[in-house]
Amino acid sequence: MKKRFMLVAFCVLLVAMPLGVCTCDCGTNEESPSYLLNTEPWIGSGDILRLHDLAIEEGWTFTLGENPATSRPLQELCGLVVPENWWVDADFDPCVPTKDLPAHFDWRELGGCTPVKNQGGCGSCWAFGTVAPLECNILIRDHIEVDLSEQWLVSCNRNNWGCNGGWWAHDYHQWKPGLCNGTGAVLEEDFPYEAWDVPCNGPYPHPYHIDSWRFIGFSQGIPQTDAIKQAILTYGPVSVSCAVTQAFGGYTGGVFNEDNPNASINHAVALVGWDDTQGTEGVWFLRNSWGPGWGEDGYMRIEYGVCKVGYAACYVNYPVKTQLEITGGPLGVAVGFRNLGNSTTTEIAWSITLKGGVLDLIDSSFASTISSLEPGKVVVQRIPRFGFGPLAIFVTADPKNAGKQAKFAEGFLCGLFVFFPQNT
Repeated sequence: MKKRFMLVAFCVLLVAMPLGVCTCDCGTNEESPSYLLNTEPWIGSGDILRLHDLAIEEGWTFTLGENPATSRPLQELCGLVVPENWWVDADFDPCVPTKDLPAHFDWRELGGCTPVKNQGGCGSCWAFGTVAPLECNILIRDHIEVDLSEQWLVSCNRNNWGCNGGWWAHDYHQWKPGLCNGTGAVLEEDFPYEAWDVPCNGPYPHPYHIDSWRFIGFSQGIPQTDAIKQAILTYGPVSVSCAVTQAFGGYTGGVFNEDNPNASINHAVALVGWDDTQGTEGVWFLRNSWGPGWGEDGYMRIEYGVCKVGYAACYVNYPVKTQLEITGGPLGVAVGFRNLGNSTTTEIAWSITLKGGVLDLIDSSFASTISSLEPGKVVVQRIPRFGFGPLAIFVTADPKNAGKQAKFAEGFLCGLFVFFPQNT
């Protein structure tokens, strides 16, 4: 009787125990990693031979072979899960071009792309496709290269996304809090990528935020080619989805033109540019997250519309957050630091250098730190100056979450009055 009572009590205790509780210390989005059950390579040597024969038969203009992607299961490479009716209440931007678009454009040639990453054995392409445009925007607009954490999106999102798949997560870089209530991008050094659904274990610093993000076009589907081009020109590399096939996985170079209309949308990537002179009507420069050993150093040239590339395309709006203003007047020089973003800028380390005057007697430097600058606000540093002759001023600001900014002006000093005809 006593043993039976103890057994019943033990069962009651098991039932009463909380299951799947997520906290900042031990929360995880995937308690049972079913995505790891199938470890068979997606594309074998026999598949490569079959694809070679098909390439000759159909006139493909790209090469195929074994690469780092062919040895992995499909679920570790493609993890984009398209929500039902995702376009309902979505914010769209037509991105109608206002002038002629160039026939060729590539952010890589302008130093606007960070190194290609490798998502490893985790279906987290959605996180890499989300992070890539923001990293590139920071490089383009702030002129600094940062490595942002995909693992934070994988482990700390509230949508139960993870290595089993997910959708665009730009909201978490703008306004949506993660499991530990932080909003904004996290640095890779603070939460390194581990390629599985590790606990969130926050909180973390969030030094980078976007102001907004929008889908491109008018409605669901693949936007017009020119609309995507205009978005790339205006907002940097954009997030897009596509339908990955075996030929896509085995791609090693050339212009990809295998188009299977029955393939399903399953992968998240980024587009960094285009070339209208390649392929039948033009190609996109597609940035993947399967490492630099895949394709053309991690990139693909893919014809417009092939593999449904461009479906649910979207851009992020990451403006330069700190604007420097130099003005002169009857009481000397005024330097303004204005926050153009929608989030607080912190630890703005600024320096001001004045040179000139008669016999170059003016040679002054000032430096300090603005601890916090709210959105839309401006802090003005006033520098009274008396003298005569030409005057040059150089200002730099290094906001922690906006990157380095600089401004230069040349003018004339006459007594207490400063005039700047050149202000760049």
